[in-house]
Amino acid sequence: MAEQTRNGLSVSFRLDDGIVEHNNREFIAKNVVRERIPDNITYKRENIREFYNQLFGQALAEYNARKAHPYQRIPDYYEHIGKGKQEKPYEEIVVQFGDMQDCGLNSENWETAKAMLDEYMREFERRNPNLKVFNAVMHLDEATPHLHIDFVPIVHSPNRGLPVRVSMKGALREQGFSSANRMENEWVAWQEAEREYMEEILHKYGLHRDDKNVHREHWTVDEYKRKKQAAQEIRSMNDHINALKKKSDDSYTSEEISAIKNQNDYMRSEITKRDEKIAALSRQVNADFVPYEIYSDDKLQYVADGLTRAKIPFIEESRMLYIPDYAVKTANAIASHYQSANVGTIRDRIALDIDRLIYSSMSVENLLSKLKERGYEIKHGKYIAVKSPFAERYVRLKSLGDEYLTKKLEKRISLNGTYARKVKERMSRSSEMEKKICSVILDTTVAIQQFRIIPKKTKPQKIYTFSNDESLNLLVEQLSTIGEFGIASRDGIYAKAEELKNSIDEKTEELKALSNEAPTLKSEIAQIRFYFENVQNRRRLDSMGQIRLAAAKEVVDKHGIRSVSEIAELEERLKLLPTYIRTVQNKLAEEQARLKRVNRLADVYESVIEGNYIDNLIRENIERQFNNKLCKCN
Repeated sequence: MAEQTRNGLSVSFRLDDGIVEHNNREFIAKNVVRERIPDNITYKRENIREFYNQLFGQALAEYNARKAHPYQRIPDYYEHIGKGKQEKPYEEIVVQFGDMQDCGLNSENWETAKAMLDEYMREFERRNPNLKVFNAVMHLDEATPHLHIDFVPIVHSPNRGLPVRVSMKGALREQGFSSANRMENEWVAWQEAEREYMEEILHKYGLHRDDKNVHREHWTVDEYKRKKQAAQEIRSMNDHINALKKKSDDSYTSEEISAIKNQNDYMRSEITKRDEKIAALSRQVNADFVPYEIYSDDKLQYVADGLTRAKIPFIEESRMLYIPDYAVKTANAIASHYQSANVGTIRDRIALDIDRLIYSSMSVENLLSKLKERGYEIKHGKYIAVKSPFAERYVRLKSLGDEYLTKKLEKRISLNGTYARKVKERMSRSSEMEKKICSVILDTTVAIQQFRIIPKKTKPQKIYTFSNDESLNLLVEQLSTIGEFGIASRDGIYAKAEELKNSIDEKTEELKALSNEAPTLKSEIAQIRFYFENVQNRRRLDSMGQIRLAAAKEVVDKHGIRSVSEIAELEERLKLLPTYIRTVQNKLAEEQARLKRVNRLADVYESVIEGNYIDNLIRENIERQFNNKLCKCN
């Protein structure tokens, strides 16, 4: 019996959440022995996004080519999977032979455990052709040797969605695993097959499988006892009730009837929950996406946030959401609770009315006449006071601020044509593209003066002027973008956007390469040192040492290092990498900001040439007024 125990090792095969940065020691947990990090063996280390492009790039292109509408296409499959709820972007398993007592550092099985894990890893993808490994490392810097294997499960489905897509269940089915029932599914069958292979490896090394460490959920002793007792009580109660049901109806006691009724109620409750869940999932799978128009950016964001909280999928575009047809009522309910944040005080509204009327007034008296036409009452005295149709008391203009004193009003009125004159001057020397935007700027100023639009300030703390108008400044910003980027046509906008996207992609790749280089270079420097420290005594190394030395030799050859003194250049580059990364990050941020400006130009210009810009502002204004009335009613 003692011999059997000594030759027995447990096998541990478990699924993990998967933190690649931890596996690659980009951050270090407390249980890691830092001095032993260079001992770790990296089998594979690829960038997950690049790996996705290798696996799904062509399939994604074929899928998108079949979609007529942009909202139906998938721009980034990795992000698409990450935002979904059915699949994870990748899976991770942790594999281990033995435990700290029988395979820990300095134990008789330490080297054997390493060799067995190495054999398991090298055969993993041959056994599992649908599980594409992008990161795999053997950790030798913790208590016991173990493997972290990160992989993307793929399935081929030419008749549904992408011809190659992510699916763990589908991947396992293609590999021949099937589901007998809910408890004995593909996952369970696959895991058992992997454990059986681990057992075969044990036999090759003259060992057998000891199941003392069968993986279970991590419970404390008290938790385990409570769960076990509760499960036993439930089983006993069900057995008791099932026995009662065999009795004749007239022999039940009141307690027995109550127990049977409780069990029936519980079963009905569980069936109802199951049916509701199935119905919800069925609706999601079969739903059509329909457009849901919202002309206020604030309101659009409010509805989008509500849909997110309700876990309803949607696609967001300019002034529109595409939502599942079954969610329209929910979206309407969310929208009905929206309240504009721009109601403003009575004084603010009076000031804004005066600010707008200044642009069409010839004098202060003319301004006051226009206020009367809008329902104001005017009181002349030492200070002019006005009472708006939506107020109960008079307000002195002086109390609105210095800019509303008579002399200041006279000065502002004398300059009221300056803004339009500058726009017309700009228009006279502009390209056709710029002229269209200048024309809309002038039309917008007229709509503001005619009170067809309630303007919004760019800087709320300042008085309202055309130069402090959000919608006008958005148009002026587009003129600046056109001039700065030398854009001359509609096609030129999209060409510039494509150019910036390509530049961003290049800088993103450069940044990824530099970010990945730091830990890689650090590891390679350690390997080079290991090589020169052990190359003269290679015959004394064990089998794993020989493997490490061979791997280190490849690194030495890769960098053309002839002596340990030449490592200084690599160490200098490692020291400068953070500076290089910051430089590229800054350039990337600049390009992203430039692309954001060009995309904004595209949205605005499409609205301008379609003649919708002012109409959208007016519709937004109507919605805002309606919401203001709702606020008053509430």
